[in-house]
Amino acid sequence: MTILPVLLGLVALAMMAALAVLAVRRDRDIRHNAPGASPRGAAVRGHAGDRSTPPAVH
Repeated sequence: MTILPVLLGLVALAMMAALAVLAVRRDRDIRHNAPGASPRGAAVRGHAGDRSTPPAVH
């Protein structure tokens, strides 16, 4: 009977760790797919709220 509480504790810790990892991944995906998100290291071309026309595509 002493092994059961230890196993339940390990399962609970594993579930909390899995939930934390999933929450971080979800947050990163939401930030990555957000409107106006730019790749890391990309230069900002204008000010926030600048609604000028985008450059023409050749």
